[in-house]
Parts: sequence; C-alpha cells; structure tokens
Amino acid sequence: MIPELVNGETVVYAGYSAGVGIMQPHLHGIELVDDPGVLPEGYDGEIIWDCPGLIPYCVAPHYKSDHPESADIDRVVGYYIDNHIPFVALRDGEAIVIDGDEQRFVG
Repeated sequence: MIPELVNGETVVYAGYSAGVGIMQPHLHGIELVDDPGVLPEGYDGEIIWDCPGLIPYCVAPHYKSDHPESADIDRVVGYYIDNHIPFVALRDGEAIVIDGDEQRFVG
C-alpha cells in the first residue's frame, strides 16, 4: 500500500534509520547491526528480507556518526561493497529527498 500511495503522490513518506531502510530493495546486510533472531514476544521467526524497493539502492544510516550503531554500520558498508550492492551511506543529519524523478542529498 505504501508504494502505491507514495508513487501516486497521495502521501509523503519520511523515515529515519530503519524507516528509510524499509524503502530499499532488501534488508541483507542489516543483520550485521540488528540480530534478526531477537524478536519481541508474540512475533513469529520468519525473516522477510524483501522491501518495497521505492529506492533502487540500500542505505547505511548512522555512518561515521555519534550513534551507538555507527561502528556496526562500517561492517554493513563493507558487506555492500564486498557483495556489489548499490548503496548510500548517510551520516546522522543527512537525508535523501526524492520528488518525482528528482533526487538530492541534504544535510
């Protein structure tokens, strides 16, 4: 539903950290930061790696930032490079703004 609403210019989507991560093609590599085996009570253990793909690359948030996960993000960046996965590394305070076919990085 989200891709249909965003692509139809019905809503604006904004996300921070994992909020942008779910808009990429997949979540592979993020398990180096967040253990997919750690689940809140009541959730099943099925891992869904695919995402809507609203952006055609992965995002490494908190890169070289003052964030507790920043060092782990270095490993994610290495994973993306080693596996030839297109990605963008964003420091805290940076953002991707997409408006139709226009894309720019701010911050």
